[in-house]
Amino acid sequence: MSPNPCHVCQEPTKTKCSNCNQVSYCSVQHQKQDWKAHKTNCHPFKIAHSEQLGRHLVATRTIKPYEIILREAPLVRGPAQISAPVCMGCLNSIEAEDHIDCEQCGWPLCGPECKSLEEHQAECKLTKDRGQKVNVNEFNGPHPLYTCVSTVRCLLIGETSPEKAAKFQELESLESTRRGSNQWKADLASIGQFIPKFFKTQKFTEEQIMRAVGALQINGHEIPTSDPPHVGVFYTASFTENSCLPNLAKSFNKNGHCILWAPQEIKKNAHLSICYSDAMWGTADRQRHLMQTKLFKCACARCADVTELDTFYSALKCEDRQCGGLMLPSKSDEWNGSWRCRECHKQVQKHYVEGILERAGKDIQSMEKTAENGLKYLKHYEKWLPPQHFHMSEIKILLVQLLAKDQQELMVVSDEKLQLKLKFAEELVQLYEKIAPCEVRTLGTLCFELHSAIAEQTRRVALETSLSPKERLDESLHYVDKCVNYLQYESDIFVEGHILKQAKINRDALRMVVRIS
Repeated sequence: MSPNPCHVCQEPTKTKCSNCNQVSYCSVQHQKQDWKAHKTNCHPFKIAHSEQLGRHLVATRTIKPYEIILREAPLVRGPAQISAPVCMGCLNSIEAEDHIDCEQCGWPLCGPECKSLEEHQAECKLTKDRGQKVNVNEFNGPHPLYTCVSTVRCLLIGETSPEKAAKFQELESLESTRRGSNQWKADLASIGQFIPKFFKTQKFTEEQIMRAVGALQINGHEIPTSDPPHVGVFYTASFTENSCLPNLAKSFNKNGHCILWAPQEIKKNAHLSICYSDAMWGTADRQRHLMQTKLFKCACARCADVTELDTFYSALKCEDRQCGGLMLPSKSDEWNGSWRCRECHKQVQKHYVEGILERAGKDIQSMEKTAENGLKYLKHYEKWLPPQHFHMSEIKILLVQLLAKDQQELMVVSDEKLQLKLKFAEELVQLYEKIAPCEVRTLGTLCFELHSAIAEQTRRVALETSLSPKERLDESLHYVDKCVNYLQYESDIFVEGHILKQAKINRDALRMVVRIS
C-alpha cells in the first residue's frame, strides 16, 4: 500500500480511516482532531461518476450484513402531488371539523404546535405576499391546491436554507427528457402555470418551476411516517442506483430521516442500489412504472431474466391444459408482445395475457379480505397462474396474516389451517429472499409469522408425544432471529416496529427454552 498524506499534517502515512477507507491519518491524535470536520462525510462509500450512470455510490470497503451506511435528513419534504388536505406542518391528514387555519395564510393545520414548524414557512410567506388567504373547505378526496405545495417548497428552499438549496440544485431533473411528454404538459398546466397565477407572483420562471417539478419526481421518496405518506427529497440517497435486485434496504426513523443499510454483505467496489419501483411487483409493472416516473428502462439482473431468477414470478400457465409448461416473453424487452410456452412453444397474443392479469388484479382489489375468500382465489386462479406468481403470492401474504391473526387465534386454529399458514409463510420467505432480499418489512413480518406457527405446531406435538421438540424450537428461533435482523431499524410508529418488540421478547424466551431443553 503506497503512502498517502495525513489529512491533518500532510505527513505520508499508510493508515486510513477504517470506516470510510478514504481519508488518511498519521496518528490517532490527528484522527480525533479531525473527527468533527470528517464525520459528516465518513461513509463506507464514495460518490463516483460515469457517462452512463451519472453520479452513483461505490462501496469503499466490504460492508457487513445489517450495517447502516447512511442516515440522512431530507432537503425538503411536502405533500404528495395528488393529496387530500393535510396539515401543512406534520403532513398528517385532517378533517373538516378537526383542524385550525393558519392565521397568517389560511393553510390548514392540525393544531397550533404545527404552525411554527419550519416546513410551513415557505408557502406561508408566499401566501401572505399574495395578499389573500387560502380557503380550503373541501376535505374529501384529492385537493387541487396541494398539487403545487411541494414544488413551492423546493422553489423557496434558497430562502429557508441556502446550504440545502445548493445541494438541491445539484440533483437531476431530466427536464430536457421530460419536456413535451404528456406528464410534462399536465404538470405545466397544474403546477407550472398555476403557481404564478394563484400566488400572484413573477418570482419564478416557467423553467425554474418545471425543473423543481422534475427534481421532485425523479428524486422523491415516499416517506411513510405520516398518514398519508408524504414526499421527501434526499441528497446523498439520491445517488443510489436503481436495481430491482438491490443491495440496500431503506428504512425511516420517526422524524422521517432515511436510513440506508445492508441486509447482506456488500463487497468493496460494488455499486450501491435501491429499488426505485416496488420489488414485489412483476417485471412488466416495474418497467412500466420506472418508465412513467423515472424515464428509464431498467436493465438489472432481475429485469434481464424473464424467469426472474427461475422463480417464474410473472409467468402464466400454458394455454394448453395438457402441457403443464409456463408462458413468458421470448426476450426481456418483449413483455408487451406475444408470449410463448417454454415447453410446447405454443404462442399467445398480448390481449390473452392482459386479459388474465387484468381480471386477476381486479379480483384482488374487489375481494373482501377474508381467509375464505383468499383460499377461493388461489383455487380459482391456479388454472392460469403458477404458485409463485405475484398475484398468487400477494394472496398468500394476506392468508399468512389472516390464518390466525394473533396468539390467541393461533392456539385454537385447526391443524389444517395452521399447516397452510406454515406452508405459505415458508414458501414466501424463500421466494422473497431470492428476488426481493431488501424488502425487509415484508420479510421480517413473514419470518415472525413463520416463527409463531412453528412454535405453535411444536407445542401441539409436545402435548401428543414424548419426543424432544428441540429441532423445531431451533427452527422457530432461527426465524425469530431473522425477524429481528430484518426489522431492527423499524420505528415503533410502524406496525413492524411493534412486531420487532414482540419478536425480541419471543427470541429471548425461546433462547432460554432451547438452552434448557
